[in-house]
This record gives sequence, structure tokens and C-alpha cells, in this order.
Amino acid sequence: MDVEPSAHSPQPSTQQRGRGDRVARTREAIVSSTLGLAQGGDVAPIVRDIAERAGVSARTVFQHFADTAQLYLEVLERVVSTLIGETPDLNRQWPLDQRIAVVVGHRAERYEAVRPMWTFMQTLQRRSAEAAARIVAFYAGNREQIADSFSPELSALAGEKRERTLNALSVALAPESWNVLRERLGLTVDQAREEWHFIVKAVFSDDHGR
Repeated sequence: MDVEPSAHSPQPSTQQRGRGDRVARTREAIVSSTLGLAQGGDVAPIVRDIAERAGVSARTVFQHFADTAQLYLEVLERVVSTLIGETPDLNRQWPLDQRIAVVVGHRAERYEAVRPMWTFMQTLQRRSAEAAARIVAFYAGNREQIADSFSPELSALAGEKRERTLNALSVALAPESWNVLRERLGLTVDQAREEWHFIVKAVFSDDHGR
């Protein structure tokens, strides 16, 4: 049970609040520094570089984080939060094509924002079971959101067919798919979004044509 502070509980002094603010700012600077290095292509930023970019000492970094693994996990949480973003404003009664456009637009914006971090994420999940579990949880949540967005079409399908179609959509709308369009095929953001829309629509067209 959480204990609510009473009206007579001592309030933190101005000095204590100021120290708390400084601690929070320093911690944020360290996380932001690590994030910036990862965005620049460093898959495992070292403490020296993190500290220098944050304007603190290496010792200060370890005062806030037990080790780099803990720091990387906090950075990963920021990345995953960006990947998820806010749930898009979507009406299930809209035509399928309109809902696909909303879903694709939402994910394109989020995935593009974290694309420079992709190698960092892949490297981290190979080294950390906790990081791997967090990323698995993201994919599970992504699948649930897809199921909700396309519930009218999916609910019309029988058991196994529904699951296979949902799996196909989950693959089609995964971050890897966006990275292939942008990096491997070299498409612009607008071109990638257009192709992505076509791919997702093809999943439904193929399923309904059988």
C-alpha cells in the first residue's frame, strides 16, 4: 500500500530541491549524451566519450548508473517510447485504405526518427537479456495495436487465417520493413510511405483473394 504524506510531513528545503534538480539534470545530460552518440552510429558508447559530451566526469557517470549496461537500458527505453509514440487517432469505421494510411503514416514518422539507432538496438539486444525482452515486448504491443487498427477485417476471418494474416501485417509493419525500404532500396521518405501502403494493402488483397 502506498503511504500518502500527511499534512505534517516535513517539506523539502529549497536547498534539497535545488540539489534534486541538479541530480536530475546531470542524469538527463548523461542519457542524452549516450543517445546522441548512439544516433551518430556508436553502437557501444564508452564512458569517456559519454562523460565528455555530457560535460561531467567519468566518475559522475558511475554515480548515476551502476554500469554502462544500466545506462544503455535507459537509453533503449527512450528509443522504444519513441517507436511506440501516442496511439494514432483512428476510427475503425473508416474505409480500410484510410486506416492503412493512418497506420503507415504513424509508424513511418516513428521508425524514421529512430532509424539511426537501429544498429545500437540490435547490438544491445544481443548483449542483454533484459534489453531483448524489452524489444520483444515492443513487438508484442505493436502486434496488438495492429490487431486493433484492423479489427473489422481480422474479425471476419476464421481462427488460423486470422492469426496468419495478423502475423503477415506484423511483419509488413515492423521497423525492419521500413529500414529495408529506406536503406536497402534507397527510397525517400515519401516513396517509402507510398510503397509501404501498397505492401500492407496487398496483405489484405492476397488474403481476400484466396
